[in-house]
Amino acid sequence: MDFEGIRELAKHHKQRFGRIVKCEMYKLEDGRMLAITQMHDDYHDINLAILLSDSYSIEEIAGRMDRIPYPCCETKPLEMLSALKGIGVLSRGGFKKVKERIPRNQSCTHIYEMIESTFRAIFVGSYSILNRGWEGVLSLDLEETRQLGLTSPILSNTCFAFNTESADPEALGRARRKVEEARRKKEAIDALKRGE
Repeated sequence: MDFEGIRELAKHHKQRFGRIVKCEMYKLEDGRMLAITQMHDDYHDINLAILLSDSYSIEEIAGRMDRIPYPCCETKPLEMLSALKGIGVLSRGGFKKVKERIPRNQSCTHIYEMIESTFRAIFVGSYSILNRGWEGVLSLDLEETRQLGLTSPILSNTCFAFNTESADPEALGRARRKVEEARRKKEAIDALKRGE
């Protein structure tokens, strides 16, 4: 069955449960990043905010539970979040460190889910945010962008698209030449702005 066929099975049936997890990322003027995650479902309304250093380590982390099924859920899981300060979100094993610092039975499974979703959103969002500022000076096609991603220790071998077996030296060479040319253009534009 394809997606439409499977999805069609829900037709004329009452939904029994629904959940939405939403992650937003902001680049602050001082170079730090802010990630805000919200989870809403039939039993929970939970919010999580993570302030990251310019090297993507957790500086501050806090949460708020506006709706929960059990009153005991609110205090301890949110207090435990401070143990996550210093974790490098883009480092390999970052989520493993979360599990080491906060035992599952001392936290909330939904906060774990939110942290994992947030780390994944930071991973994807940081890549697009880091590439901003090159508008008008750098133009890479999709394959050139992917080939550069293959050389990144953060992206390399993280999924099918960034499987190093698909490396194309020719496309990578084109991308690197374009990046170097864009770097020279950007330096010239920045020098003009400074009045040099």
